[in-house]
Amino acid sequence: MMSQMRVAAFFKALGHPTRLGIIERIASGECCVSDMEDELDCRQANISQHLAILRDRGLVVPVRKGKRVCYQLTDKRIANMVRQVRSLIEGLADKQMAA
Repeated sequence: MMSQMRVAAFFKALGHPTRLGIIERIASGECCVSDMEDELDCRQANISQHLAILRDRGLVVPVRKGKRVCYQLTDKRIANMVRQVRSLIEGLADKQMAA
């Protein structure tokens, strides 16, 4: 059985807006750090720090492309889960507004 600590660490890795943005960007296809700078409005060093956390938690893996290092999700279910959580949050917001 997976410990609650591991599950909490997984969600903590997704709990920062930049890391969530990285996951969403990589979900649409393999991506290098330099490609993410403009989209995420972050410096390369900051993105690399966030990628290190995502790597440590097993959410992304590096793929060498010549001199560049790109990243991909370790499992497509990660992107699906993020989409489901977004949908859940939108649905909850709609219910709150209707109440």
